[in-house]
Amino acid sequence: MNVLVTGGSGFIGSHVVDKLIEAGHQVRILDAKKPHRNDVDFVEGDIISKPTVTRALGGMEAVYHIAGFSNINLVKDSPVQTIESNVLGTAYLLEGSRKEGVGRFLLASSVYVHSERGHLYTTSKLASELLCRDYYTLYSLPYTILRYGTAYGPRSREADVISIFVARALKGEDIVIHGSGDQRRNFIYVEDLATGSVAALEGIGKNKTYVFAGTGTVSIKELANTVNSVFDNRLKIRTDAAGEREDDYQGEMGDLEMTMSELKWKPDTVLTEGIRKYGDWYAQNGS
Repeated sequence: MNVLVTGGSGFIGSHVVDKLIEAGHQVRILDAKKPHRNDVDFVEGDIISKPTVTRALGGMEAVYHIAGFSNINLVKDSPVQTIESNVLGTAYLLEGSRKEGVGRFLLASSVYVHSERGHLYTTSKLASELLCRDYYTLYSLPYTILRYGTAYGPRSREADVISIFVARALKGEDIVIHGSGDQRRNFIYVEDLATGSVAALEGIGKNKTYVFAGTGTVSIKELANTVNSVFDNRLKIRTDAAGEREDDYQGEMGDLEMTMSELKWKPDTVLTEGIRKYGDWYAQNGS
């Protein structure tokens, strides 16, 4: 199958590309930066450029839409750009997919939509999900919504909490928890997430919504202790009362059981193993 991956040069997108190619699909990437591998078709550009989107969609049978603003801090600093990229960009891709006769539109959403927290990021994902459903209702464009937990692992953008903790640990620095440390996340190793995402392309996934996350939530305090255990408990953990985000997500999650049952998938990598694997990769490839 010919598959377009928007954001396919980024963290999650690049792993989805890997798994799609492993499964025998022909992949095209639409991204502002070059991909990590050379055996893909590459369209350089932005999802809010209609001519670029039209060019990228030519001949595609399925679309994984992963591009957009995902860093909560950047969302707060760039509200209008977030809506343009995450909502208008989705609309351009849906409209282009409708005209091209794409057989499936798979949207990378977030478990944040299960919460009333998360401010503009959550709003942008909810709006994009509604657009997907509307395009099916009005134009019979099949969709699949992929609600991702907090991904971590190789090629991360080094702005997520696991990346930050591991980077500090490798330098022998203190692990610093901002805020109370009671904030909770649904961590998932990125290769597990990518495997599940590709499984959702099967026929059973048509017009369904799936959750991809770890099997339980973890507080930032618990995460700090887990990272410390991977590094033989030789690090100091301290708390900085400042820096807690407004209306922070607290780990709400939807029906993971349905995802595992229908897609015959499960998150195989436990957190300790995933942190160790990421630490090994970062030691060789990190900044």
